[in-house]
Amino acid sequence: MNTLISKLPWVSRLQSRPITSLIGVVALVLAVVCGVIALVSRSSVSGAVDAQEVVNAAGQYRFDAPTGWSTTQQGRTTTVTSPDQTTVITLGVGRAGPIPVAGTLFFQQVAGNYHDVQVIPPEARQVGPQPALIYGGIGNNAKNTQIRFLAITVQNDPTNYGIAVFTAAASDPAVVLPPVNQVVESFRALPKK
Repeated sequence: MNTLISKLPWVSRLQSRPITSLIGVVALVLAVVCGVIALVSRSSVSGAVDAQEVVNAAGQYRFDAPTGWSTTQQGRTTTVTSPDQTTVITLGVGRAGPIPVAGTLFFQQVAGNYHDVQVIPPEARQVGPQPALIYGGIGNNAKNTQIRFLAITVQNDPTNYGIAVFTAAASDPAVVLPPVNQVVESFRALPKK
C-alpha cells in the first residue's frame, strides 16, 4: 500500500476493521445509487423540462421556454416554436373585459383560422396565481392538415393575456404536453412599477 495513504488516520482504522468498513462503504454506495435513481425517476415522472426564462418587457410578462425551442418577439407578442416545428405557442396581450367574454372572443379569433372545428368545452383553471379560461379545439387549416389548438385567456387588469397553442393533431401528447405545460405554468405578469 502506498505509504502516504497508509499514514492517514482513517486508513489505519479501516485496516483494523475490514468487514465493518466494507459494509459501510457498500451502504454508502447503495445510498448514492438509490438517490440518483429516485432523482431520475422523479424527473421522468413529472415530465420536467429544462428551461430558460424569457421576458417580454413590452407585453409585461415572463415565462420559461423549453431549452432548444426557438423564441421570437415582435412587440408585445412572443412566439415559441418546437425544434421540429410541429408545435407553436404564441403569448401576448389579449382582450380587455371579464374573462368569460374575453376568453370566448379569443377562442373565436383562434378558431376562425380553421374549418371543420370541433370545440372542447371551456375549463376554468389557474395559470400561476391568476384565474384562466381554457378553450380547446381540433380543426383543419388551409392545407387541410388537422391541428389541435388551445386558446387560454389569463385574467389581468386592465387587459387580459392570451396564450395560443397549436400542434399537429397526430403529435404524441407525451412529447408535446411537458414543454407546453412548462410554458403555460410558468407564465407570470411582470410586477407593476
